[in-house]
Amino acid sequence: MVRVDLSGYGYVNARVRGMRAHLLKRDFFRRLVEAESFEAFHSLLEQTVYRREVNEAILLDPESPDYDLAFNLNLIACLMKIHEATGGQPRKLVSILFSRYDVENVKVILRGNKGDATAGEMLSSVSPVGKINLKELEDLAREREIPDVLKAMAEMRIKYAPPLADAMETYYEHEKDLAVLELALDKFHFTDAMGLLTGKDDNVKMVRRMFTAQINMRNISTLVRTRGIRLEDEEVLELRIPGGSLNPLQFLELHRLGNIARMVSEYPDPGYSEVLGRALAEYQELDVVAFDRELERELITEAVGMSNLDVLGIGVILGFIAAKQNEIVNLRIVIKGKSMDQTRARIWDDLFFVEREDGEGP
Repeated sequence: MVRVDLSGYGYVNARVRGMRAHLLKRDFFRRLVEAESFEAFHSLLEQTVYRREVNEAILLDPESPDYDLAFNLNLIACLMKIHEATGGQPRKLVSILFSRYDVENVKVILRGNKGDATAGEMLSSVSPVGKINLKELEDLAREREIPDVLKAMAEMRIKYAPPLADAMETYYEHEKDLAVLELALDKFHFTDAMGLLTGKDDNVKMVRRMFTAQINMRNISTLVRTRGIRLEDEEVLELRIPGGSLNPLQFLELHRLGNIARMVSEYPDPGYSEVLGRALAEYQELDVVAFDRELERELITEAVGMSNLDVLGIGVILGFIAAKQNEIVNLRIVIKGKSMDQTRARIWDDLFFVEREDGEGP
């Protein structure tokens, strides 16, 4: 039996490039947008890597197939293939990258619990590709109170249990505002990940750069959403996620401005001037969503661009994951637009592509 060396990036990147070849091109999305009916839309999807999951969704509910679940299952399968093809440093870095899914899964359980969702409803939205496996998520989804969820997490020795438990007193002080727990979860997640990403290796630096960009995106979004709200300095600083390009004083001073245009013009990192300028131009029409959208698109573009930095490094994986997630976002935009009878032009305008006009890739 041939043994495959998983300690480097050669094998996993070859598999990733194979999956990347199946990413949907801009022209195919145009055909999806122009599809006259959901039957025609479905026929087009049958020509893609989503064929099996979409057909299963149709079989389960012909009248209202769960396309979201179908796309999520396909994403999970892709991510599992990547994880299974790694060893050594690649596996360590991929595991750190996949920790975001653990965080999102815990949020799904907490939100579902707070909203009295069924275990099945919660589990249909999770992506069990991190350290928390599906069986553990199933057990957590069956708990009916948030303190019971945290107790179960502690018994499973899930590392997110202690920071959530520490935040429970504040959670009750803020009338059970789930944002308190989610902030504590995010703070721990980013601090934990950045603490693991040490050393001068180029692959580590690349992953660290992506986490830094995510922190910056979160902090900018927080500043935009809290603009004009009177808060004590301590309250403002509590909202900041450590590890980004804004130090505490810079974060506080930007909040004190209380004006979106001034925040953009006085943002200290020149690397964000262009993306913040685009968001500001869309602000009157889209409100804070403009900033979330443009920052997310900037993050996707940066990650996809890393594919070309080193064909034998983590950038190939980073780029594919970002492109795949963006593809699924675009598919959901098309479905939502069609279900709301939006015009083709409106749906097309909402899509975001990282490939060039010629379709040759980023």
